[in-house]
Amino acid sequence: MAIRKYWIPALSLSNLCFFSAWREALSPYGLSYLYFWKEYPGYAIFGALVLNVLLLASVFLVAFYLLTRYGGTHWRKFGQALFLLVLLLACNHIRVQFETLRATHLRLVLGRPGYVVCVSLVILGIGVTLAHYKLDRVARAGALMLLVLSPFGIVGITQAVWLAATYGRMVSRNRPLAPSFDHPDKARARVLWLIFDELGEQLAFTSRPQTLSMPEFDRMRTEALVATNAFPPAGHTSQSIPALLTGELISSVRPVSPRELMLTISGSETASGWSTHADLFSDARALGLNTALIGWYNPYCRIIEDRLTNCSWEAASQRIDSTKLSLHKNLIRQDKDLLSLIPFTPTSWQRLLTPEERNIRSEHMSDYLRILGQAEEAVGNLKLDLLFVHLPVPHPPGIYNRSTRKLAVAEESGYLDNLALADSALGRLRKRLEETGAWDRTSIVISSDHWWRSDYWQDRMPDSTGQPVQEEKVDHRVPFMIRLAGQKTKLTYDAPFNTVLTRGLIREVLSGEIARPDDAAIWLEAHRTIGESPYQSYEDAEQ
Repeated sequence: MAIRKYWIPALSLSNLCFFSAWREALSPYGLSYLYFWKEYPGYAIFGALVLNVLLLASVFLVAFYLLTRYGGTHWRKFGQALFLLVLLLACNHIRVQFETLRATHLRLVLGRPGYVVCVSLVILGIGVTLAHYKLDRVARAGALMLLVLSPFGIVGITQAVWLAATYGRMVSRNRPLAPSFDHPDKARARVLWLIFDELGEQLAFTSRPQTLSMPEFDRMRTEALVATNAFPPAGHTSQSIPALLTGELISSVRPVSPRELMLTISGSETASGWSTHADLFSDARALGLNTALIGWYNPYCRIIEDRLTNCSWEAASQRIDSTKLSLHKNLIRQDKDLLSLIPFTPTSWQRLLTPEERNIRSEHMSDYLRILGQAEEAVGNLKLDLLFVHLPVPHPPGIYNRSTRKLAVAEESGYLDNLALADSALGRLRKRLEETGAWDRTSIVISSDHWWRSDYWQDRMPDSTGQPVQEEKVDHRVPFMIRLAGQKTKLTYDAPFNTVLTRGLIREVLSGEIARPDDAAIWLEAHRTIGESPYQSYEDAEQ
């Protein structure tokens, strides 16, 4: 029999063996997960999967051919038995992909005795079938089943190509930028809004440990309006940042595609896309001002870039699995999963296919350095009138050693170290503003998207918490300070308010209505409503 007659069942069997990889690639828990990615992971995943399927099919093909062409009766029977064993293992592997068919669920439903009876009946059925129909006929039936299932491989590849064509471009391409305004040579209001992710008021200022020094923030606080009771709109980034920019409290958010985040405004029962909401950048564009955003975590440039003159962003490395962008690492991961088909696989075999562990700290450091570098360049660009910078510090994990004042990825680095790094970043941005002559003409707003969530990180990254929970109730305050252009004195504002007001405050600064610290304090007093937000969840609704 010619070798070409075996390639269809070989490919079909190989596809079954990689069923879990196909399932992950084609149904990755809803495509909303792509919202957080800057690059499309499907290219590497599908490429590795095709290579793995072809490689394993080649092994099956050669084995089928050699046993049929050169093997005697006993070898042929051995080959048929081995073929049926691989087919059964592949089918069993498919079974465990479904929660309701897993052994733990079946034992729960049937009870231990019922489960043992069920397994015994399956084994007995296989034995009776082999005894009655003989090995040759059962093997041919298995080959026929593979022929019937073979079109599913074509369907899988077709679906993979469609997903890549549809979502690959959506992930990798941003919306067109807004055109730049050409301003005549005249003085214009200029605002830099800095968001330090997870910067809490308590450890940074109210109860700062003696081992922590933050000279740049302290210096800024001597020449700014400083609020002591400011609260953020929400407890996590993807809900708080849209609220800050739109100026509206948001009760929930839900990613629905790489280019859209659905927002449910407080008091409303219906959700609408972030891209459809007016925000501070819309206000600035209406005033004829150029806008820029340099951010982290949210895919700003895919959602609101049409109202930005300049835009760049970095995905949160800890929010995604960066190994899925590597063809090599996908090959290893899928091959390791293939080993799970084999019962009692030696641990040493699995170790050989264990890829190098991700260093989340190094990845977070890379995010920080890229964003800070882009921010330093942008703050010195005097053509930009409104600049929003979202920095990924002091958000864990720790990537700094405050004793040596150097970046570090050691496990000893924690939240307090990242507070010192945030201070260093502020100093670098201030230095850049002073070098370009933009310091005295730029108003600066500094705050955070949410508080230091010590209770959250205790469970998820205990080596990065830096400090235990300070009280039974976590302090939800965040720093808030605004240094108006040319301001030299400090003004303290103690009344509680929610920083969701920041859009309106900055709009008044850009329009020239607020020029002095007293003006800002009066505006806050007139517009504040609530202090602490009712929306304090730490998690996104992703599905």
